[in-house]
Amino acid sequence: MRGNGLSCAGCAGPIIGRIVSAMGQRWHPGCFRCSTCNDLLEHVSSFDHEGKPYCHLDYHENFAPRCYHCKTAIIDERFITLDDEALGKRTYHEQHFFCAECGDPFLPPSSGSGGLTVTGDGEFDLDDEVGFTVYKGHPYCEACHVRLRMPKCKHCKKSIRDGMRAVEALGGKWCWECFVCEGCKTPFDDPSFFLRDNKPFCEPCFSLILRNEV
Repeated sequence: MRGNGLSCAGCAGPIIGRIVSAMGQRWHPGCFRCSTCNDLLEHVSSFDHEGKPYCHLDYHENFAPRCYHCKTAIIDERFITLDDEALGKRTYHEQHFFCAECGDPFLPPSSGSGGLTVTGDGEFDLDDEVGFTVYKGHPYCEACHVRLRMPKCKHCKKSIRDGMRAVEALGGKWCWECFVCEGCKTPFDDPSFFLRDNKPFCEPCFSLILRNEV
């Protein structure tokens, strides 16, 4: 270094003439190059990684997180980080984080910025920005989770969600309003019932059958 003159962060030689100021240092225009492809960076976007300059392409190709779905570098401002106890950490492009069954993205297109970290916990909270659950290594939306994993009513074939009033009888599970007396078609207030020809009857209807048989 000569006197108090400026020295180049690339070649360590003295700088006379034009200067490129980047990464908190001074460079010859011809020395400020991408550490991977060696392209000049004076007039293009550059990125700093551990004190070395990189062009936009090589920086993201080498150091950006990769989308678990498409395996390409994530250069979007908004992306998803999945932090699940069973799956570990994964990152996704925002629109590549979708239901494994129906393919619908968990998040609508957004102009927001910054990473969003979500966790699959098997619960769907209306206050959450995104709701999903993980099953056998794949994320599912609420509708598909219910349709694929929840028990089906033996009568109407609809899924019986957690917390719904239901009846387990005759080798299956029923919506409370679907499990009715074969005679009067009324749901059973009391879980007990009488069985005739593998059909359920309430006490009044069953008593009527017995009286008619006498």
